[in-house]
Amino acid sequence: MKYNKKIAALFMAVILSFYIAACSSESVSEIPSDTSEAVVLQNSFVEPVIASPDEAAETGTITWLVYEDLLSEMSEMVNLFETRYGGSIEQQMTSSGSAYFDKLGSLIAIGDSPDIVRYEWRSFPHGMSYNMYTPIDSYIDLDSELWKGVKDVAEQFVYNGRHYYAPNSLDTNFALNYNNRVLEENGMTDPMELLKNDEWTWTAFENMLKQWVDIDPAHIGYNGVGGMIFIMTTGTKTIDITDGNIVNNLKSENVNRCMLWLENMRKEGLMGASTDQQAQGAISGYVDPGQAFLDGNLLFLGMNPTWAYGAAKESLDKAGLENEMKFVPFPKDEKADRYYQGSNTVGFMIPAGAPNIKGALDWITLNRVEETDRENIENAKAKAVSDVKGYYPKCANIDCNDTSVSHDDKGRHIFTDEENALGMSVCPSCGEGRREKYKVVWSEEQYDLYTEMKSTDGRFTLLFDNVYGFNDDVSNLLIGTGSLLDAPVFEDGSYTNLVDTLYNSVESYIDFYRNLMKSGGGTVTAPIE
Repeated sequence: MKYNKKIAALFMAVILSFYIAACSSESVSEIPSDTSEAVVLQNSFVEPVIASPDEAAETGTITWLVYEDLLSEMSEMVNLFETRYGGSIEQQMTSSGSAYFDKLGSLIAIGDSPDIVRYEWRSFPHGMSYNMYTPIDSYIDLDSELWKGVKDVAEQFVYNGRHYYAPNSLDTNFALNYNNRVLEENGMTDPMELLKNDEWTWTAFENMLKQWVDIDPAHIGYNGVGGMIFIMTTGTKTIDITDGNIVNNLKSENVNRCMLWLENMRKEGLMGASTDQQAQGAISGYVDPGQAFLDGNLLFLGMNPTWAYGAAKESLDKAGLENEMKFVPFPKDEKADRYYQGSNTVGFMIPAGAPNIKGALDWITLNRVEETDRENIENAKAKAVSDVKGYYPKCANIDCNDTSVSHDDKGRHIFTDEENALGMSVCPSCGEGRREKYKVVWSEEQYDLYTEMKSTDGRFTLLFDNVYGFNDDVSNLLIGTGSLLDAPVFEDGSYTNLVDTLYNSVESYIDFYRNLMKSGGGTVTAPIE
């Protein structure tokens, strides 16, 4: 039986047999010496014991493990969970994201698993390699109307033939953010127009960078993320996990071709800040989007537009600078068979040993239902493109001295839902004008593109690279200062030399995970990083 929201009373109280007790295990290999993980490898993959579905089971209380206050951040969803399902949530928090997997590993090891956790980049394959999660194949039908929109992406997270993760939503991950006003002022073509005409390619991107940096020696063509996101436009992942294999593509034709292209543009002064520019205070690589466009020197910022677009626009507006912030996807590789884009995902997973799988599945399904609800989608767009003024919830006058029932402990009036609905712009208690809240207003064209870039139904094929899915030793070799994928873009590094130097190190770490996959995975016997 598959788990589907359209069934009135969904499943079952399930107790997953705990992995440590369910199998015999033996120590077969050591983790690389500079990692802190401790495991025992299993002889074969553990087949979880699943109780028969109980459609009449109550949702009950679920416990989730988080490192951010999701009860506050997702308060509307938490309220819906209570009203629609009769469910409730108890929250356990770790001190930080770095402590998250330690805590989760500890709870699983002592048989005190939470019911739900948020998907993290390191969940796949790292967490799955230690059998930290419950398979969902018996519960979620990815071919159903509810889930088919994320099926193609969910298939990229299959581990040893099983699904452990079905994202409730997709994200753009990265895009090229820019201020179109500076393009207009310099007689340059808007990349949005090139995209419309199917002309937004590597060549077009490079030509724009050349045109921009030739105008002024202070101009910087590109800053932001490094090679990984460009590589995905070739249709290749740097590290791919498919068909039960972990594939290292660092020496593949596509990765090599892309990185040498980026390296050459760096040599020509098109990528990142030059030494002279850095001496003048410019940054090469990551730039705060709230600061990136203030001096007018940067053409493109490669960053997640979900927050970079708004942060950049707000800073320019508040500085009184003319702007028309936009973003486009990374350019299409002319040699690729289709338009590939890097994506990110948002969702939840069920830990191994979770006592209330029924409640966890209800929460997962609720999030997907709300994400795909037509009214919610329309309302989100209407809110994004609306230029209606917004206000802060309280009177700005510290001497308001409101005596109504709706005031804070300092006597400032708190505007009611009815007053907000009426558009009340002055305080009914003291007559003070309300303080306006800044709002980023999206163009309809930009919002529609944003929506398409998060969808599997449009022109883009979405890929998720697994470079962050292992441990810090792997990701630090690939991403960051002096790394394989960033140094050739922002630090004058040679990709050929770097890959020759670092390839075997990457392979040695990945081999450990390959062995885990072949042996059926490790059992958590102590906290893992």
